[in-house]
Amino acid sequence: MSRSILNASKFFALLMLVMPAASQETENVSFEGACESLSGNARSDEKVCVGFAFSDGANELSAGLAATNANDFDGSLWRLSQQVRLAFNTTEILAEEALFEFEADEVVFGELSGNPVVMSDYIEEREASVSGTAQSISYDRRNGTVRLTGQATLRIGENEVMGCEWIYSLTDKTYQTGEAEECNEGIRILLTPTEESDDLERQPDTP
Repeated sequence: MSRSILNASKFFALLMLVMPAASQETENVSFEGACESLSGNARSDEKVCVGFAFSDGANELSAGLAATNANDFDGSLWRLSQQVRLAFNTTEILAEEALFEFEADEVVFGELSGNPVVMSDYIEEREASVSGTAQSISYDRRNGTVRLTGQATLRIGENEVMGCEWIYSLTDKTYQTGEAEECNEGIRILLTPTEESDDLERQPDTP
């Protein structure tokens, strides 16, 4: 076995990479990462994690594979593939591949791609679900938005909106068209009448 390849036993924990020393612990630290097995290159410091799982207290990440040349989750990039899942609050995003940016041991940005990428959310006030599909979805924690690009569809309750790009606010639960380049598609809206409105239409006029 080459000296540049470091094999770890099954369920090797990344906690030794991401958890601070006891003298550096603070009340705000609540992140952890783990993988089932790990291999790496000592020359490039690249690491490949099989069965990757990460949580920063707000976001949960998992994937079949994760690769990076970083030694921690501060100012680093991690490339994920194989059943990528990002979950936070009432939102879940599923993809085939993704590139995530970390700062201060937190997920701050993610670019997810697939055929398609699938997003789901829930609006408690309306007891209604929101779902979306697109060729790629960008998650921006700083702005509190997800951007659906490429054959993008949003389904809000029973209604659908379709276009090249949608920007969905995770905080306000609002959506608007984006400015995707080379977009020749128009915006399509599919509204489904509610059962209540159907009943009103069927009722005869009273004298």
